[in-house]
Amino acid sequence: MRLVACLIVVLAFFALLEKPIKKHATFFYIGTIIISILSIIAPDKGLPFIIEYLVNNILARGTLAGALFILVMVASVCPAAKLRGLLLRTRGEMAIIAALFTLIHNIVYGQYFFVKLFTNISELNTQKILAAIFSLVMILLLIPLTITSFMTVRRKMNPKKWKSLQKLSYVFYGLLFVHIAMIFSVSILNGYLETLFDLTVYAVIYIVYLVFRAKKYEKQRVVSIVCILAVCAIYAVLAVFGIKASRNHIEEEVAPVLEDASYKDGTYEGSATGYSGKMTVSVTIAGGEITEINIVETGDDDEYLIDAKDVIPEIIEKQSLEVDSISGATHSSKGIIKAVGNALESAKGE
Repeated sequence: MRLVACLIVVLAFFALLEKPIKKHATFFYIGTIIISILSIIAPDKGLPFIIEYLVNNILARGTLAGALFILVMVASVCPAAKLRGLLLRTRGEMAIIAALFTLIHNIVYGQYFFVKLFTNISELNTQKILAAIFSLVMILLLIPLTITSFMTVRRKMNPKKWKSLQKLSYVFYGLLFVHIAMIFSVSILNGYLETLFDLTVYAVIYIVYLVFRAKKYEKQRVVSIVCILAVCAIYAVLAVFGIKASRNHIEEEVAPVLEDASYKDGTYEGSATGYSGKMTVSVTIAGGEITEINIVETGDDDEYLIDAKDVIPEIIEKQSLEVDSISGATHSSKGIIKAVGNALESAKGE
C-alpha cells in the first residue's frame, strides 16, 4: 500500500506544480538532493514518528523513487489522455528526481550489502547477493540515463543517439522488478504474506503496463508477451513457496506468554523465524526473573535489528512477552519475542 500512496502523492504533486517544476527544475533538484542528504545522515533514533516513518519506510527503502520510476515507465502507454500528457511533459524531471532519491536507498543499504558483497560475501544469502548485483548493474545504467535526461545535455546530443541510449531504460525497468522481487523474496519465503501482497501490487502494475505496450506497439508485442510471462513466473514461484512457508509459520505466530510458574535460574536459548530466517536468542534468568536477553544468531539485517532490539528492554522491564512489535521492523521484533518465549519454555521449573 505504501507504493500506491506514493503514486497518488507524486501524481498530485506534479499535477499541482507542473509549471513551477518545468520553469525552475534546478531548484527542485537541489531540494531533492538536500532531502536525500538529510535522510542519509538522519539519526536512527529520536526522530518524530512521521519523519522516522518517511525516512525509513518511504525514502530509505526506495518506495518513493520506485513510484517515480513507474510513472516514467508508464507515461508513453497511459490510456488516459490528460494523465498521459502530464506524465509525458514531466517525465524528464520525474526521472532525474527519481534517480536522486535512489541515492538514499543505495547509500543506506549499500554501505552494508555492497561492502559485504566485495569483502565477505559468505555472510549474504543467495537472494541478497543477486539483489546487490542487480542493484549495481542498475546504478551503472542509471548514470547515463540520468545525465542525458537533463535538457542541457539532451539538446547537445544527436536525437537518434539519444533515443538509442534511452532504450537502456527498458533494461533498467526489467531489472527493477527483478530487484524488488529478490528483496521481497527474503520475507515471502519465510511465510510473511503481507510482503507477497506488496509484490502483487508491483506485478499487477508491470503486467498492465506490458499489456498496454503490446497493444500500442505491434513490433514489440512478442517481447512484451515474453516479459509478461516472466513477471507471472517469478510471482507464481514466490507465491507458491510463500504460501507453503506461511502454513509452517502460523504455528509459531503466537509466542508463549509468561506465566506465574517459576523459572529456573540459568541461561537458555530459543529460536523462531525473524525477517530473513532463523532468529536465536539467549535468555538469562536470575532470581526467577529475566535479567538479560541477547541475540545469538540471526540472518536479519542491521537496519532492522537496530529498531527490533527495542523490544528487549521492554520484555525485561515488564517481565512479559505482551509487548508491541516495532513498526518498520515488525518481523524482526516478532522473531525476538517468539524466540524469547521459546527459550522460556526450557526455563520452566517442575
